[in-house]
Amino acid sequence: MSSTTQADSDSSSSQPSLTEPSSALQHRSKYFFDDDLVIFKVESTLFRVHKHYLIKESEVFHSMFSCPPDAAGPEGQTADRPIVLPEVKIVEFEALLDVFYERGYRQKEPRIGLPPTWLPREDGLLSVANRFGFEEIKDLAVKALETDVLVELGPVDKILLARQFDVSDWLKPAYVELCQRSKPLSTTEAGRLGAETAALIAQARETYRDSREYLDTRFCQNLVPFETSSRARNPDLDREAKIAVRRIFFPQTDGSSDEIGVKPSDIEVVIQQTRCSRAKAVKALEESGGDLINAIIALSE
Repeated sequence: MSSTTQADSDSSSSQPSLTEPSSALQHRSKYFFDDDLVIFKVESTLFRVHKHYLIKESEVFHSMFSCPPDAAGPEGQTADRPIVLPEVKIVEFEALLDVFYERGYRQKEPRIGLPPTWLPREDGLLSVANRFGFEEIKDLAVKALETDVLVELGPVDKILLARQFDVSDWLKPAYVELCQRSKPLSTTEAGRLGAETAALIAQARETYRDSREYLDTRFCQNLVPFETSSRARNPDLDREAKIAVRRIFFPQTDGSSDEIGVKPSDIEVVIQQTRCSRAKAVKALEESGGDLINAIIALSE
């Protein structure tokens, strides 16, 4: 064998083989994409999109594409057999696709450059993200709505919207707002919220108005309905309203407390003086309106 032939042989043996058995290859799961295009039917319109994004972001779609096809073969491969998304509106699905294909939206502040399809309250991005379990995208939609829509809504509308789309963070502030409002629920508002919620709001309002901080403030203002005055917000009254709402709507089942409006140093003093549990110390301080002496006396009786 000549030196040239030997060199060629050595060179070829050092090159990557294109015929190695596939069993020797491994898939890098992070970057081995299933990037097939699939066809969806939404209302009377067809969409042909990459399924990778849907599988990655949603357990619902991940499960959908994990199911074995029926005897007729997989759906979504042809326009004759699209995957039908019932009860989904075109504006919703386009809002979802905007997030995937308009890459800048995730990096922008919630108020900057948002597509108009994000902001409708009942048929935009939040609706479709909540329905199909796109948790990260749902958070994005929630932030957008908090900036552009929620600030313009009354507390009853906020509660209904929070229920519809399962956004629990919107509930407590809305309950507190109703608790501090001078006017009670109207018949129409009570009907929209339902009898149970209306009754709980009435209980929270009564608890708030029975608090020492509320009565002291009302007395100092000569029985003027101060909730409707142009006063600056009173942190003590805000604290009492939050406590009332928590007690009525979110009662602790394990005897613990989230210690709203209670000074940590006061808690420690009560524990040292009465040798009670932390939960009992917090409760006594809340019930005494933050009065350290009265809390200690109450626990010592």
